[in-house]
Amino acid sequence: MGRLVGRFGYRQVFVFGALLAVLGGISSATALRFHQFPLLCIGTFCVGIYQSGTNYYRYAAADSMPGKESKAINGILSAGAIASIIGPVLATFFGTATNIEYEGSYYVVSVLAACAVIVLLALPKIQSPTPAHMRDKATASTTPNYPALLTRPRFVLGATISFVASFVMVLVMSGAPIVLESTFSQNAQTRMVAMQLHMVGMYLPTLFAIFIFHKKNSEMAQALTGLIVGMLGTVVALAASASYAVTLDLLLIGISWSLCYAAGSALLTKSYAESERSWARGVGELAPVLGQVLGSVLAGVLLAAGWKTVFVTVLAMIVCALIAMAGYRNKIKS
Repeated sequence: MGRLVGRFGYRQVFVFGALLAVLGGISSATALRFHQFPLLCIGTFCVGIYQSGTNYYRYAAADSMPGKESKAINGILSAGAIASIIGPVLATFFGTATNIEYEGSYYVVSVLAACAVIVLLALPKIQSPTPAHMRDKATASTTPNYPALLTRPRFVLGATISFVASFVMVLVMSGAPIVLESTFSQNAQTRMVAMQLHMVGMYLPTLFAIFIFHKKNSEMAQALTGLIVGMLGTVVALAASASYAVTLDLLLIGISWSLCYAAGSALLTKSYAESERSWARGVGELAPVLGQVLGSVLAGVLLAAGWKTVFVTVLAMIVCALIAMAGYRNKIKS
């Protein structure tokens, strides 16, 4: 995706991704209607490609505000707070109004993605990561130097923070609702409220982070705050052993991810030269994606060992991230 952005520009890639989301939404809705599981997989795969493209929205914002990358990324991510509230409401209303139940969610995906295409085409040209007259030259002349990239303090720390934040977020998001049901016998309504709090926690804090962490090179302070918040929520969940503590942890882990993901992304944008962006960003994106995959896969395994194992693992990962921050702090300053 990073190479496509470097060659064709942001807008073209974003439009292409949104068109795939339209196709994916229609395919998924059709699959549910006619009970075709392979078609559902194709549809969700298309939506997944769209999501990989939308991850670059934060980079487009960072490129538009040199020297204020953290502020730009926080601003972009804060829009997710609106989406986390409106999205489920639209899907539920659409499904109820048309009596097509779950298919309605995927039709909403198609409609919103189509709206995104229209908006993107109507906007002025989005600044490409490399000036147009230099793009082909930079793409052709720059050979990826992965070993050098992996030794840069900002890149390593940004990738570490992004990985840990994503791993912890998905692990708790996958495991906590099961814990609430199986261990604390909470009903579906209570579990839904817990997940809504988690989603709000994932996106709303970045809106305030714009004003709190607005100084230059404030990524370290933002990441440290996020990790401490996540640690606090996890300790409470382990100590209290109650449903309200697990719900609180869902909220605080959401806040932790929000602050750490934005800070880690900002660190990554400062770890490579302009000519390296197309391939370096692709490598950087592997960190949060791998964190999400591992968190999802390991959630069931850790739950089988006891629900507290999930939260102990979360605590251990946060401590590892704090140690990495302490180790790279002076190197980044220098």
